[in-house]
Amino acid sequence: MVVRKFYGKTTRDALRQVREELGADALILSNRPTLGGGVEIMAVADADVSALATTLTPPSQPKHPPRNAPTPAPVPPATAGGSMNRAIARTYAMPVEPLEAPAVPTPPPPPPQPKVSAEPKPFLAHVQDNSPPPKAAAQPQAAAARPAANVASNSDAEREQMAQELKQIGDEIKQLRSLLQSQLAGFAWSDMEQRTPNRAELFRHLLTAGFSSTLIRQLTQKLPPQYEGDVAQKWARSALIHNLKCMDPQHDPIERGGIYALVGPTGVGKTTTVAKLAARATMRHGAQNVALITTDTYRIGAQDQLRIYGKILGVPVFSVQNEGDLQLTLADLAQRRIVLIDTVGMGQRDARVQAQLDMFNQTGRPVERLLLLAANADGHTLEDVVRHYRGDGLAGAILSKIDEALMLGPGLDVVIRHRLRLFYVTNGQRVPEDIHAAHAELLIDRALRAAQLASPFNPESDEMAMLNAAQSGWLS
Repeated sequence: MVVRKFYGKTTRDALRQVREELGADALILSNRPTLGGGVEIMAVADADVSALATTLTPPSQPKHPPRNAPTPAPVPPATAGGSMNRAIARTYAMPVEPLEAPAVPTPPPPPPQPKVSAEPKPFLAHVQDNSPPPKAAAQPQAAAARPAANVASNSDAEREQMAQELKQIGDEIKQLRSLLQSQLAGFAWSDMEQRTPNRAELFRHLLTAGFSSTLIRQLTQKLPPQYEGDVAQKWARSALIHNLKCMDPQHDPIERGGIYALVGPTGVGKTTTVAKLAARATMRHGAQNVALITTDTYRIGAQDQLRIYGKILGVPVFSVQNEGDLQLTLADLAQRRIVLIDTVGMGQRDARVQAQLDMFNQTGRPVERLLLLAANADGHTLEDVVRHYRGDGLAGAILSKIDEALMLGPGLDVVIRHRLRLFYVTNGQRVPEDIHAAHAELLIDRALRAAQLASPFNPESDEMAMLNAAQSGWLS
């Protein structure tokens, strides 16, 4: 086995040399920084490891041993402690030795053959003798079957033991992979700090503000190299404002009119937001041009709450149970300028989400959906909500509960990456005061100010490598 060393200025440069010289399946033995500031990697080709494993394999026993050779003694099965020690001793830098061959039991001596009488019997006796054989004749067959059962049980036990050893080896390989990837992430972060400190500082600032490493990585790659400090942060602010698509006057649902269904998980404020939009539409077009529909027949008091709002505004409220009721109700409300639909709240992983989407797509009239995202939810939850509620007819999003969220970065990050149009933001329970049109400058400025707040969740500079690796999905 030939172990080769590769030197490079960065880890990526050295790994590229390994891939070109030894192939993509090369085995990395070690990596360490050199005195000159570079990186040294020791690697070996996968073919050399396979050849070494082949040479260490003991030769197989001949199929037909000599007739006069002594019978080998049976090999005792390996104990659990020995197999565990062998599994722990194996590493990704050593070839895996072959497992012991299963013990071959000594075949039992052949049963004594009954003596055949030399006196011939008449043919008629063979034809008429249909009686079952005596019990003494069945005993040698049962004795011969017992060793076969023992062989089967031994092979099952060895197979189970082999499966446990392979599972343990797989777990160790996963741990080694995680450790290696986290170490490479640390090298990458250190390399970025040395080569482009302005990008590293901007990366840390945006990550503290709640934005995802995926969006920050795309953003910092386009940062001009001469921008540093406050100039880099102003550049990032302008880039985020440019990519956050907010509602313009021609896309305002109140001005355009139409049919809008507010969808989202439970507890995001759909019913209250419907009442706020209905109040705005009533003040703009009059109560005779507005109608409300509710499909929430599961939550206790949901329909009564919306009917109370409708009674205060002078707007009719209709309740539908299924797709047929919705088609008939929308046909009766064809003369209304704007129709708002309050949907039932359900988790994003609920199977009824797709059924709800199909119901709106088969009404015969265009129904635009507005997805409500709670600003006080974490980024992983918001990402999952958008992934399950996306589809045809999704016009945009409404960011609710911004008064309860200290950081707006996760919500704005999801809206930017999925290229959603942000229509409104809500900041309270008052109807209709606590709803406002979305403005990119105000939202981005508030999200960036959160990075300046002292919080135990803000990472230190030496913790950025591990945090970046974890958010990138490297550590599993």
